Amino acid sequence: MTTGSRPAWALASAPPASVVWPAALQHVGLGAVTLIVPRVVAEAAGADDAAIANYIALAMIALGVSTLLQAWGRRGIGSGFLLPAAFTAVYLPPALVAAQMGGLGAVAGLTLAAGITQVCLSFLVQRLRPYLPTELAGLVVLMIGLALGLLGLRLMLGFGPGARNPAHGLAAPFATILVIIILAAWGGARWRSLAVLGGLGAGISLHLLGTAVMPQPAPGVALALHAYPWQFPHWPMAMPALPSALLPVVLPGVLVGALACLARASGDILACQRANDAGWKRPDFGSIRAGVLADGLGTALAGVIGVTGTNTYTGSVGLSIASGVMARRVALAVGALWIALGLMPGAPALVLAVPPGVPGAALFFTAAFIVVTGMRIVVQRALDARRSLVVGTAFVIGVSYDAAPQVFAALPDSARMLLTSSLVLGLVVGLLLNAAFRAGAARQRDAQWRPEDGHRALEDFATEAGSAWGARTEVVARLRGAMEEAAGLLAQQAEPGTAVSVIGRFDEFNLDVTLRWRGAALRDRAAPLAGPGDAQGDAQGDAQEGDSEGDGDAMATRLAALLLWHAADRVAESRLPDGRRELRLHYDH
Repeated sequence: MTTGSRPAWALASAPPASVVWPAALQHVGLGAVTLIVPRVVAEAAGADDAAIANYIALAMIALGVSTLLQAWGRRGIGSGFLLPAAFTAVYLPPALVAAQMGGLGAVAGLTLAAGITQVCLSFLVQRLRPYLPTELAGLVVLMIGLALGLLGLRLMLGFGPGARNPAHGLAAPFATILVIIILAAWGGARWRSLAVLGGLGAGISLHLLGTAVMPQPAPGVALALHAYPWQFPHWPMAMPALPSALLPVVLPGVLVGALACLARASGDILACQRANDAGWKRPDFGSIRAGVLADGLGTALAGVIGVTGTNTYTGSVGLSIASGVMARRVALAVGALWIALGLMPGAPALVLAVPPGVPGAALFFTAAFIVVTGMRIVVQRALDARRSLVVGTAFVIGVSYDAAPQVFAALPDSARMLLTSSLVLGLVVGLLLNAAFRAGAARQRDAQWRPEDGHRALEDFATEAGSAWGARTEVVARLRGAMEEAAGLLAQQAEPGTAVSVIGRFDEFNLDVTLRWRGAALRDRAAPLAGPGDAQGDAQGDAQEGDSEGDGDAMATRLAALLLWHAADRVAESRLPDGRRELRLHYDH
């Protein structure tokens, strides 16, 4: 659990093995629920039990490789955060079609193509920023948290796709969530970091105890003991190959899926940046680009291995925030554990034997932290009516995918191949609305201000422009402060009866405001205040001239000028050819 706003074990910390390996087990247990994706694909391809067990083993190895790539964080590959990989359902519809029409080789070819597509998109992350602004990235995190929470709830209660819990199987999931909440809310510092592991252990133990006293073992245990053979994995199961007949069917889904995975990875890395930096202000796009590249490479290597596509796991982000353990060493341990499990005979059978409601309960717990993180990212931007409409509309339409599935089930196959989840639907709507409103939004705002208008007119200019541009609220607050100080100074320095030109510009990376007026310069007003060595001379002068009110006004004016000069990241004043003065305020964004 975090201490205040700082994690108990930060990214660069070196926690002992007694912290690293239990934390890694928690992430593996949480991510195991996504193994249902390769299992469903293998079944769609007509694989028998032995082939399914081998396919799951290869899938575990792919998760380990992808996790290690993300944790690498060097030479432009990997974000370096504790951000394990998981199998994504974004590629599931085209993967099922490929499995049915071309077998596991076609699935591998599709996954390889998706990974290469995402790798190519990773080099455009910086250029895509205006079309995928921070509030949309926050919306992606929020929707993923909501989707994972609903998935966890379905798995706990035993309803919905992929959930087959009988009534007597509800005890283990509810014991899991109860133990997690007790340890996270009332446990000591050590137990809080192990809350999910404790809950998983309690749920599995209760499930095994229940099966021991039942006349017939639970289906999961029976499958583990009898159905799936205990064997070393063999590779390759099928060489990647994507028949030309499949391209028109699956290619649109691959392109949209790659874009959705890019958005999800960007949102997850953004959440990691915020969680690891209490003073976080703006996204680090170098880290995001490296992380998206590693995510794409992980999917491409999953295709080479022969399994379905992977993506960063938002559930692990929530687990890290909840436990306060964010050390990079844990990510390395998670990758090593997945690879070891994939090479261990019988491991796939044991993982598949865990009732889905148990990791579902842990998923439901961590989803709460993901939702809160997404909301914080969204509200960090100043939103005007346009941006509020983009975020709100995309959220509502995205949620409708799960709230009214019958509507989307009636769509043509080509449309359902593109709109594979609430995340994809919300993202597509958000991107389209953002592009439409961006076309009609001014990147520059001009105004004329006179001293008799008062300082509030300049402050309102800063607020309205910042909201229209979607600038960070922290930057808008600084700009409002600068406008207040500038109004007081210009009322004294500008020539009487003249107007001050105010020009604001924004381009997602920089916010610049320029003030132009006729009159005296402000620079002289920003001369340093008298230091300690001048105090005695000033005191003598005051004694001779008296404690005049004019000296106090001069000091207040100089202080206002100093505040103005420190109210932006860069401040510059110059004289224009026409004789006017110009003050430029620059803010990094």
